[in-house]
Parts: sequence; C-alpha cells; structure tokens
Amino acid sequence: MALLLGAAYLAHVRWAKGRGIAEIFLLDQDFPVVWGTLLAIVLLAFWTTRGSTFAPRPPSMRIAGGAMLIILLMAWAGRTIVFQDYSLSRDEEMAEFAAAYMRAGHLAWPIPPEWVNYRRALVPEFFSPFGATHYWAATYLPVNSAIRALFDGLGDPDLAAPVLLAVGLAALWHNARLLFPDRPDAQWVTLLLAFTSAQLLVTAMTPYAMTGHFAFNMLWLAAILRGGWRGHGAAAIVAVLAGGLHQWHFVLLFIVGFLFWFALNRRWAALAFHALVCVVIVALWAKLWPALLIDLYGPASDIRPSAGVADKISSLFGRVFRSWYPLAYSVRFIAWNNLLLIPLAVLAVLSAGWRGLFRGDTPVLPLALGCAAGAALMTAQVYGWGFRYMHGYIGSFCLLGGYGWIALSRQGRLPLRLLATACVLACCSTAFLAWRAHLWVAPYAAADRLIRSSPTDLVIVDPRGGVYATDLARSQHGRFVRPLVLSLGMLDTASIDRLCAGYSVALFDRAAFLPLGIPPARVQAGALATLRAHMDSIGCGMPLRQSVLNR
Repeated sequence: MALLLGAAYLAHVRWAKGRGIAEIFLLDQDFPVVWGTLLAIVLLAFWTTRGSTFAPRPPSMRIAGGAMLIILLMAWAGRTIVFQDYSLSRDEEMAEFAAAYMRAGHLAWPIPPEWVNYRRALVPEFFSPFGATHYWAATYLPVNSAIRALFDGLGDPDLAAPVLLAVGLAALWHNARLLFPDRPDAQWVTLLLAFTSAQLLVTAMTPYAMTGHFAFNMLWLAAILRGGWRGHGAAAIVAVLAGGLHQWHFVLLFIVGFLFWFALNRRWAALAFHALVCVVIVALWAKLWPALLIDLYGPASDIRPSAGVADKISSLFGRVFRSWYPLAYSVRFIAWNNLLLIPLAVLAVLSAGWRGLFRGDTPVLPLALGCAAGAALMTAQVYGWGFRYMHGYIGSFCLLGGYGWIALSRQGRLPLRLLATACVLACCSTAFLAWRAHLWVAPYAAADRLIRSSPTDLVIVDPRGGVYATDLARSQHGRFVRPLVLSLGMLDTASIDRLCAGYSVALFDRAAFLPLGIPPARVQAGALATLRAHMDSIGCGMPLRQSVLNR
C-alpha cells in the first residue's frame, strides 16, 4: 500500500506537468484517508488481532432491510446537505436535462427559432448530435434519466438514486444468501463491505448513472443464480435496460465473464441465449436508438456522431492510451471503500487457484473478470466520488470479499474487533470524504445560485481563471427561464452585439466566482480575451456580484 501511494505521488504530483482534478482530489481527499487508515491499522494492529470471535446468525430481512433504509435516507438527505441540490458535472446535468424533457413527454427539447444561432452557447457540451440544429437532447442513453423522470412524477427525482442503491443492496444480500448458504459470517462480511462504502453512499447523492449500474448488475446476477427460464428471461430484461442506462458497453463488460463461466460449465443454452442478449443490447442502443433520433429529429449536425460500435471501441482504446491513470484511481478506489474490500477480493482469487477458477464451481472467475475489466479502464474520469467507472463492480468486489473471508476463516466465526475496526474506519472515512466533497461543490453551487438570482435577461459566463468554471454555463435543464446563461467562448463578436442590443446582460467572471471559493486557474490569452475586450469596448454586461445584488 505504501509503495502504491508513493508511486501515485511521484507520477501525479512530483513529476506531473500540470495539476488537474485527479491530482487535486488525490491530495485533498484520497491521500489523507489512505494514510490515516494505514496509521490507524498500525496503532490498532495488536488490539484488533486479539479478542473473542462469535458465530453470527444470517442477516435477517429486518436487520438488513433496516440498514438499507437508513442508507437510503442518508443518500437522499445528502443530496441537499452535501451537494446543496447542485449537479457539479456535465454528466449529472445532462441526466437531469434529459429527465426534464422526458417528464414533459419528449425525447428532446425543441430550440426556439430565435435562439437557434445561440444553441451552443446555451448548451455547450454533452449534447446529442442528432437533430442538433433545432433540438437539444442529452448525449447519453435514456434509461437513467427515464428513472429520474419517473421519480419526478412521484414527487422527487432525487429519490431515484437512493432507491436504486437500496435495490442493489437488497439484491446483493439475496446473492450472498444464495452463494454462502452455510456461512452467515461471509454473508455479513459481504453486506458490511457494501454498507460501509463511501463510494456507494456519496454517489447515490448524485444523478450519476453509476448507482443504476450497481443495482442492475446485482439484479442481473440474482436472476442468473435463480436459474430456469424465468430467471434467465428476467436477466435478459435487466441487461437490456442496463445497456441503456447511459453507455451500453458497461453492462457488456460485466456479462462477458459470465459467458466464459457458462462455457466452462458446458451450459451451452445459457451461453447462446445471453450472447444473443449482448447482440440485442448493441443493436438496440448503438443502432436502433440513434436511428430513432434521426427519424424524429434529423441527421447529426454540429458535432460528429459517435454512437456506432466502431466509434465506441475506438473511443475506449483511445482513452486508455491517452489518459490511463491506474495509480491515481487505484488509490481513489481504495480510499472510497472499506479497507478490507480489495484484500479479501484478491484473496478469493488467489485461494481458488487457477484450477479452481477454471473448474467453475463458483462464480469467482466471472466476478473477478468483470472487476479486472473495470480496472483496465482506469481512464480519466475528471469528476466522480470514488472511481465511478468501477462503480458497477463494487457488488462483485463485495461478493469476492465473502469468498475471501471463507478462505481466511474456515471456522465460520467473526473476529469482532477486526470487523468493528474496519467498519468504524470506513464510516469515519465516509464522513471525511463527504465533507471534502461538500467543500468542493459548495462554491460552484453558490455561483450557480448567484447567476440564477440575476435580474437581467441574460448572464454571460467568462470562465477564465477558474477550475472548470466553464460548467457554470448551463441551462435550467433546457427550460427557457430568466436569466438565460450563455458561455462566452461559444459566442462571436456579431452575436455579442445582437444580444447586448436586444437584452439586458450581466457578466459573470473570475471577479465574481473566485471570492465564492472556486479554485483559481491560469488565465490564458486567446479568443476569450478578445471577446471579453469586445464586450468591454461596447459597454456590454453588468458585473454580477453579490454586493451589487444586495444594494
């Protein structure tokens, strides 16, 4: 562990040419947690290895369900307490954006004709290319947003992710009972690893699709373990829905290990059926969905479409070659989960041996293959609480942890001090990480509130000098409500002249957002500086400051 931390520090801090979000979070969130945990382990090593053990009863519905309800409520409350009801990243904003037009009965927002020429300034990134000259749609697939729209109709879209988390935990509990029927201790270890995961809890406070991937993967596994035509049929439905959560390749990476497992067990019918399901997933979400959008809204424009299979594969390999960060994101995944998670999962694989793995008696191999596939794609995620590209495999890690526990403890007894120490440390880490996440998000949320409070028709955001200040230029989920917020970098001098002549305009720049706490970044000369100088020369843009609004 110390070697991993040292290598991550040298690669991403000491020898790094620049410092991005991955490096900032590594120093601000991950290093303090991992070093603090290592120190606690050293100090408590003697105490945790002593003490009594006990043989627990299986986790009952009452106890497990009660814990899941508490976690659900914590995630729901955390949306307001930790994140102030603000979606930090474009990924999250697009999930809410799509949920808004689905709630209104559409698959895209029509752009009013008078704003067509400003469409990229109003929605700068992460938009669908199909019909983009006259419609706004999210670049992601629709299922995650459809779930949010459903919960919006029920009263609160922010309940969607917490409920999905609870569903995933319930499916994990069910799977642990099926896989470890005679080992209640392994069932408890599996659940405690998930219950104390900061990544599962904090991510469920956001609109990210990753909570859905965790839930759907565990539901798919539950259906597979049930067996029979009902079980495999249910698994097919879950897999197709999971493919449409936001990107279709995530569920395939989870399923492919099980296809190999079916082959090892000579379950040829199951292999053929689920291989066919994988083909259906690709055909539906990579081919038919874009075709539907083209039929409804028109061909791709503004940006190059990248929904095809070849585009997706090329993009994945390209990202791995350009921005593979195994050191930083390994540390991040460790920091945001229980300290026993990875050691126990690795022990499960090692204790099985290659003969045991390929004998296929247990699903250790397919679970491990999925985890390995996720780990291989440790590309730059920018924002994310934990390593979100591994989020769908946390359930797999927890089940592997159960197998690792069985290999470690043949007697079926739990050392109370060891588990208590691991869980208390994980809970303390969760509180610290949620606090650090809040401190990072709060300035951006305050900036968004300040922008929305402007009395003008328009607010133009000059993002120079702030870390990811470009993300402040966003619509109200595609709704045209005053003020409209535009990105300066997506305008030109002619459009600025027209907007300033026809509307009241406020300017939001580093003089406004730096005092709110948004981290500073280097101010570079270029097109933005030219556009800003033009605005100044024509006297366009009331400086938007809290002090000005308070007068």
